[in-house]
Amino acid sequence: MLTTALVCVGLNGFSQQISAPSRYDILYNYGIIEAFIGGLYKGTLPIKDLKLKGDFGIGAPDMLDGELTMLDGKAYQTKATGETVVLDNDYKTAFSTVTFFKADTVFYVNNATEQQNLLEVIKDGLRNINAMYAIKITGDFGHVKTRAFPPVKAEPFPLLSTILDKQQFFDIQNTEGTLVGYHLPEYLNGIQISGFHLHFLSADTKQGGHVLDFNGHNLKVEIAELKSLELDIPTGHDFQNFKFKPKHSEALERVEQGK
Repeated sequence: MLTTALVCVGLNGFSQQISAPSRYDILYNYGIIEAFIGGLYKGTLPIKDLKLKGDFGIGAPDMLDGELTMLDGKAYQTKATGETVVLDNDYKTAFSTVTFFKADTVFYVNNATEQQNLLEVIKDGLRNINAMYAIKITGDFGHVKTRAFPPVKAEPFPLLSTILDKQQFFDIQNTEGTLVGYHLPEYLNGIQISGFHLHFLSADTKQGGHVLDFNGHNLKVEIAELKSLELDIPTGHDFQNFKFKPKHSEALERVEQGK
């Protein structure tokens, strides 16, 4: 197997080899979460293009129509009706985060555990609190509470925070399945959601959604630390004219202005 490398010339005139990042080390992010929750729900990236960037991840379907989960290279949509379907390659996503998943840490939890306890164990074991991690949890779930939004229809689209009463909740009982998601650092908040963000997909791929709570046993926990972020933003009119909230840092402003 050939190893791809970049070659550059150092200050001393000798060539230096810089290894290119493995595709397993890259977190690919399409869109900006602040813009998405601010009403940019139209899908603009085809699933076939998203699959070129990863085989594992989570996102949002076109027009806020449910929740998107990618597992083993297939993209699934869990609708507000509770139905989960495989998405066609031409279907478009408004916001998604994927990677080619390859775990570098694996451990097992055989006894029954609640969401809060397990996530605390995972967080305490992360060796770098400022790194990006993909997380996959597979096993037997006694209970998973998920949600999905119904599609929006007419513009101007409402802020996501103003239609929380529209979300539909699902109480999934006694099933095998997989939690798919990430733990991301605070400095990405706004581009992404910091902390844990998980979706669920049942083993029969008929149930899923955004995870609000769970408990389970006989769980296999797989974690992949990601080394770099690839960010793509939409190029359409809606994104070009979206008004982001200013983010002020007095310390940075003083340094920039030399005061």
